[in-house]
Amino acid sequence: MHSFKDLNSLAPLYLAVFVAVLGFSLVAPFFPGYAMNLGANFTMLGFIVSIYGAVQLITQIPIGRLSDSWGRKKLLLLGLATFTFLPPLYVYADNAYTLLLIRALGGVGASLVWPTAMALIIDQARPQSRGAAMGFYNAAFFSALALGPFIGGVLYDQMGSKAPFYFWAFLGTVSVIIVYRQVSEPKKAKAEIGLLPENGDEGKEPLIAPGYRNTFLACCSVVLWAGVVGGFNFTMLPAYATKLGLSTTDVGLIYLVYGGSTAMSNIYFGTQADRGRRRLLIFTGCLAGLVSFALLLRAETMIEVVILFASLGAGLGMGSPAATAIIAETTCTARRGEIYGIFNTARMSGVVVGPLIAGSTADLRGVDGAIIAFTILAAAIVLGTLTIRDSRDRIDMQSKI
Repeated sequence: MHSFKDLNSLAPLYLAVFVAVLGFSLVAPFFPGYAMNLGANFTMLGFIVSIYGAVQLITQIPIGRLSDSWGRKKLLLLGLATFTFLPPLYVYADNAYTLLLIRALGGVGASLVWPTAMALIIDQARPQSRGAAMGFYNAAFFSALALGPFIGGVLYDQMGSKAPFYFWAFLGTVSVIIVYRQVSEPKKAKAEIGLLPENGDEGKEPLIAPGYRNTFLACCSVVLWAGVVGGFNFTMLPAYATKLGLSTTDVGLIYLVYGGSTAMSNIYFGTQADRGRRRLLIFTGCLAGLVSFALLLRAETMIEVVILFASLGAGLGMGSPAATAIIAETTCTARRGEIYGIFNTARMSGVVVGPLIAGSTADLRGVDGAIIAFTILAAAIVLGTLTIRDSRDRIDMQSKI
């Protein structure tokens, strides 16, 4: 289990992640309108939104690799600093092309933060509690993602469009202070492959343990699915809600339930992942996503939609910590920054691909067509999870012999 000692040592990182995510999610309720008021059309808006993830696709892996050699804390501080000085630039932007540049710089900052933070957590967590450690990380992330849009909407309504951006900068400053004062640079890990037995070839440092490449790809598809769901929510959820006669407030409530369910389930199932049956958790979580999306086609009331999005969030919380823990144990510990750069690139691939799938299929077949496309993608990911091998199963078997 995730001991109090682990929780105390990692709490500053969790808090920094929460504060950072809370900051950039503040602008979600009004950012599309803000961009269009500066002259963006829908096509331009799509570029402004997607460039954030596209830049991360390019930069996360090299930045993760750099953190393995240069140090994680310095890169994390640099990334969080961008959450401080970039938000005010949005206030003074005078056209949509300026937003495009600011979002691109923000993507670089995010690349400095997320894989580095994940690697720091895995570095410091005990092997037997990595699932819970990543569960709390995801809980911090998604709880802030649930609260941020609500707080940002209130600030926007009560104090105008500038207030959320300045509050975002303030929260970025707070996260920098937390990491600078409370987070220590971990000792560099020796080159080894997680919990797997050594293969005797000391001259090589394979990125992925022999025989676990398909497992690595399947685990990456789990977080890719999380990114795809986020892309669907941003692009299609308002249109889907309108089709059912739901209000903007109802959409905010759906976001809150989805984020809250994802956060709470990450904590619970992260702990369960450390007790075993991680393959089952991953398969069941992805299956919940498949069923939830399929049933969206039949939902007619607000309560039905809320239940399905709660189930969708619970499925993400069930599978993600287990997938992260398996990757930690089947890859080279000395190259964790690079590993989680790849891992987060998979998630950002979903963030970029999700809106493209949603938009293109909705243009051809309407909102229902988009839901069908996402259901098919979910089915493919569920099938992919059947290829996962859990290193802990092998170790448990050896300990019994």
